[in-house]
Amino acid sequence: MDVTFRFSLLTLMLFSFLSQANAENNPKTNFEWQSFPYEQQGFDYSGDKLQEYWFLLNRSTDYPFPDSSYLTSVLDANPELKLATPEFESIDQLAENLQNAWREFFRGNFQQAAKQGYALGPLGHGVAFYSQATYGLRLEDDKDKRHALWEDIIDRHEQTKHLTGHDIMARYFAFYSMARLSEEISAPVVLTRGYMDTLSEELNAMIKAEPFNVFVLAAKGSMDAGIVRKMGHFMGRMAYGADDEVVESYYKAALGQNRRITNVHLEAAQSLLYIHKRKGLDRALEQMRIAAEIEPISAMEKLDSFHAKKLLKELEEIKAKNGVGLRDYIKRGTESGKTYYL
Repeated sequence: MDVTFRFSLLTLMLFSFLSQANAENNPKTNFEWQSFPYEQQGFDYSGDKLQEYWFLLNRSTDYPFPDSSYLTSVLDANPELKLATPEFESIDQLAENLQNAWREFFRGNFQQAAKQGYALGPLGHGVAFYSQATYGLRLEDDKDKRHALWEDIIDRHEQTKHLTGHDIMARYFAFYSMARLSEEISAPVVLTRGYMDTLSEELNAMIKAEPFNVFVLAAKGSMDAGIVRKMGHFMGRMAYGADDEVVESYYKAALGQNRRITNVHLEAAQSLLYIHKRKGLDRALEQMRIAAEIEPISAMEKLDSFHAKKLLKELEEIKAKNGVGLRDYIKRGTESGKTYYL
């Protein structure tokens, strides 16, 4: 056996072992996560129901159903990914384990979904990252824990991205975690870590790979809007080329597909406020009302729906007060919240 190949094989086997150990022992993910706070019965996709509802549940991305046929094609095309996958009895059992992780995610058992995903190595990073990022955003109130969860995803992806180029979900939620973290930490730290360049490069690559992916299209609009929110129009344009037209055009492309995804309408509303401030309030209200009206079909969508209803109430109160309170609404949670003025 060639020495180089033998060394690569041993490295991948060691990586697989360490991945399993990290999934079980990493304190960033191993503290007790908060439970999903709503009734879960309506989000049960046991048995054949998972495949029956799969493309509706993943209507934002058209993510492929992880059956044995799909996993076989993925692993055959990527021998290194196969070597980095912990030993499995059969491809059917591997598929069932991955599907069970997705069932836990859609039901709202986010920590269990993440653990089950990580136990499968990089092959399970799509569902694991999705679960962990969602939990951090919607259910973790402790800022330090929330940031640690997102940083954990970023670190894991940096180590495994050469194995998961096929997996748009893993790529997107690594990007998403970095973007959310960038919103909540100071601009100098974002700059020092090189996040903006990384985010821009990865987002452009994902758009090229999946030009109709609603999550990715919305992210392109949200990214420029987030820069304006954090830095203001002038500095955002000078430093990063943030452009109002980019926000408008990419959200037009995302919403034009009429996929009716709560979080996309919610983020569209937020982005309109970030770039247009008081002038965008009516349009933001329209999008937030749509977000609040969509009937959730998964635990994540239920959390998004609750959040949309909460924000809608706030915006309606701001509208009734002729815009008073909008500045605090827009800038809360950012380092520039104390110094930014509409």
